Amino acid sequence: MTVIPKFFGPDLFDSYTARDQAMSALRTMQLRAMQMTDDNKCHKFIVATDLIAPPSPITDTNTCSSTANAADNPDYLSVTLDSSRTDVTFDADNAAGSTFTQMEFDDLGRPILNSGSCSTTGCKITVGEVAICISGEGAIYGC
Repeated sequence: MTVIPKFFGPDLFDSYTARDQAMSALRTMQLRAMQMTDDNKCHKFIVATDLIAPPSPITDTNTCSSTANAADNPDYLSVTLDSSRTDVTFDADNAAGSTFTQMEFDDLGRPILNSGSCSTTGCKITVGEVAICISGEGAIYGC
C-alpha cells in the first residue's frame, strides 16, 4: 500500500486555503443579500488578481463603488493574496471565457446579470490550481 499526501507543495496548499476563504466570504455576502433586501444595500465583490473584497469601505449605505481595499473591510469578507509569499492568484471568468472583475448578489442569492459577467450559465473564479464555481442560481461550490 502506498500513501500519497493530499498536498504536493505549498502552492497547492495555498490554493485550497485561499479558495476556502474566498468561498466563505462569497457565501457570507450572499446570505447578507438574502437577509438585507433593502435596495440601498451593496452586496458586491471586486475580484482582482490578489484580492476578493467588497467595495471600500463597506457600510450600510454603501454606494457600491468599483474599488476595494482589504484594510477597509472585515477579515471575514475579504481575501488578500501576498504575491511575495505565493504564486497563487485569482482569475474570474464567465462560462464564455470572458474575464470579469465584479459580481453582485440579488435578494434571492443569485448573481446579478448586469453586474460582472456571472450570468445564468454561471461563472468560475480560479484560485491557483483549484476553483470556485458559482451557478446562475447562486450555488457556490469548489470545483
